[in-house]
Amino acid sequence: MTASVSMTNISKNFDAVRALQDVHIDLFPGEVHTVAGENGSGKSTLLKILAGVIKQDEGQILMDGTQVNFQGVRDSMAYGITLVSQELSLVPHLSVAENVFLGHNQTRNKLGIDWKDTDKRAVEFLKRLNLEVNPRAEVSTLPQHHQQMVEIARAIASNTKVLLLDEPTSSLAPKEVESLFAVVRQLRDEGVAVVMISHRMSEMLDISDRFTVLRDSKFIDTSTRAGVDENWLIDRMVLNKPKKAIHSTEELLKTEVVLEVKGMTDLFGAFQDVSFSLHKGEIVGLAGLAGAGRTELVEAIVGLHPRKAGDVIVEGVIVSHSTRATMNAGVVLVPDDRRAKSTIRDMSIRDNLLLSIHGRPQKQRSRRKEEKIVDEWVSKFKIKMSNPYAPISSLSGGNQQKVVIARCLETNPKVLILDEATRGIDLGAKAEIYQILRDLASKGLAILVVSSELSEIFEISDRVLVMHAGDLTANLARKDISESDVVSAATGVRT
Repeated sequence: MTASVSMTNISKNFDAVRALQDVHIDLFPGEVHTVAGENGSGKSTLLKILAGVIKQDEGQILMDGTQVNFQGVRDSMAYGITLVSQELSLVPHLSVAENVFLGHNQTRNKLGIDWKDTDKRAVEFLKRLNLEVNPRAEVSTLPQHHQQMVEIARAIASNTKVLLLDEPTSSLAPKEVESLFAVVRQLRDEGVAVVMISHRMSEMLDISDRFTVLRDSKFIDTSTRAGVDENWLIDRMVLNKPKKAIHSTEELLKTEVVLEVKGMTDLFGAFQDVSFSLHKGEIVGLAGLAGAGRTELVEAIVGLHPRKAGDVIVEGVIVSHSTRATMNAGVVLVPDDRRAKSTIRDMSIRDNLLLSIHGRPQKQRSRRKEEKIVDEWVSKFKIKMSNPYAPISSLSGGNQQKVVIARCLETNPKVLILDEATRGIDLGAKAEIYQILRDLASKGLAILVVSSELSEIFEISDRVLVMHAGDLTANLARKDISESDVVSAATGVRT
C-alpha cells in the first residue's frame, strides 16, 4: 500500500527547546494511526506541522508522492487535511450550522446563502455523530463535549482525506466516545487516513490499525496493530528503562496526616471519588497525562473549581468549599498558568508578592514591614530582578514562579500545592525550585506537586499518585516507583 502522506526528517525548535528531531511517519488511506508518547514527546507539534498551523524547520512532507510546502492552514486544507485539536477553533457567537460549514462552501440561492438547506445539511452531519442539537443555536450555548462534536462534524463536512484528532475524547462521555469511534471507523472504511493522539491505553488499542511512538521529541518505533499490546507501547514510551526515583533527601517516617481528601467528585465529571492524604514533611507527586483531571482536582481542593461531592480535611477539621476558607485553613495553590492565574502582568514584583496580605486590615500593614517582607523573600529565593518596582513581566519565568511561591508561603501554610510549577522555565531555575521545596518539606510543610514531567516526579517525590481519566489509579511509595509503573497507571493499565 502506498502512503498518502509521508513526513520525513521532521525537526522543529521553539527557541532553545527541541520539539521534534528527525521524526518520520507514514500515513495510509483507510487506517487509523495513533501517535503515542508521554507529555512533551512532540505529538501535537507533529500534527500541527501537517495541518499547516506551524512550519517545520527541517524535513519534508509528501502527499501522494509529491512534495508539498504548506504556508498555512488553508494550504493544508486544500489538500484535504483537517485538524481537530484540544483547543477548539469554533466561533462562539455563530450558529452550530455556520460553524459546521465554516470555511466551506454553503448552498446558495438568488438571495445568497440558502440557510434552510445549510441547516438541513448540518443536521445530517451531526446525526452521524448521534448529536441532536438546534442547528441555529449559538455554539457557545452548547456544553463543551457537544462543541467538540460540532468541530468534528465540520471536519467531516469538508470531505477530508486526512483527519487529525488531537485528544478528541478528552471531554467526551463514554457513550459519546463510542459514537465518535463509530464515525472514525466509517471514515476509515471510506478511505480516509485518520491520525489520533490519545493518552488512554484502552482507546489506542481499540481504535488503531497502526502505531508510531515518540519519546523526547524523537521517533522511537512504528508497528501495525498485530504487533502491539500494552507492554509494547509502555516499553517504547519509556525506552525500556525502569527509571527509579532519584530523590536525594533522607527518607523520613511521615505519620502525621495534615490533609485528607475524601470522595472528591467533580460537578462536571473531570474526576470522581478521589481520596488520598498528605503527611507533614512529605512531598507527593501527582502524575497523569493530559485530560486526567489533575488541575480540576487541585483547584477543587482549594475551592476554585466546583465539586459535586467530597470533603477536604485539614488536621482533622472539615474545610468549607471556598478559597478563603481553604486559605485560612492553611492550604494554598500555585496555579498552572502564571500569566492567566497567578500574576498581574503590569503590577510590580513587590505588589505581586504582597497580594496575599493585601486583604489584611490596614492597621496591620506598614510600608516598612512590607519592604522587609519583600527583601527577605528576594534574598531567600535569590530572585533576580532590577528593582522590586519593575513589572513582574520583566522577570524570567523561573523568577516569576519564585515570586508566586513566596506569596503563597507568606500566608504560613500547612499544605502547599503546586500545579506544573516548573513549566516553561530553564533547568537552573528548576533545580533551585526543587531545592526550595526540599527545604520547605524538611521544616514540616506538606507539599503536593502536579507535574506532566516524569523526570520531575522522580526527582522530587517521596510518594506518587497517578490519575487517569478522572480516577486515582495508583498510590506508589518511593521505593516502588518505576517509570513503567507510572506510565501504566497513567494510561489506564491496571497492574
